[in-house]
Amino acid sequence: MSDPDVQNKVVVNIFGQEYAIAGHSDPSSISRVADYVDSRMKEIAAGGQMESAERVAILTAMSLASELREKSEQLDELRREVDDRADAALSRLDRVLSS
Repeated sequence: MSDPDVQNKVVVNIFGQEYAIAGHSDPSSISRVADYVDSRMKEIAAGGQMESAERVAILTAMSLASELREKSEQLDELRREVDDRADAALSRLDRVLSS
């Protein structure tokens, strides 16, 4: 079992810059996240004339936040659907058991 107070340190490369990242996640997980951010930044930079890495980073952050918000809304909808189906199944079961 891992100690929650122990931080893993990983050096990652994002958009041509090295960053030392410390976190509680597995080092390979930290690296995968960094690789994902790097690829998204490169996608956005390739899509147009970007004046600075800062602008690319902000547009990437906005894109990732939008993606996260959309996934969160989809998850909320799925949870509501599961709850509705579970309620309907319980109601049918109650009717069958009370007959």
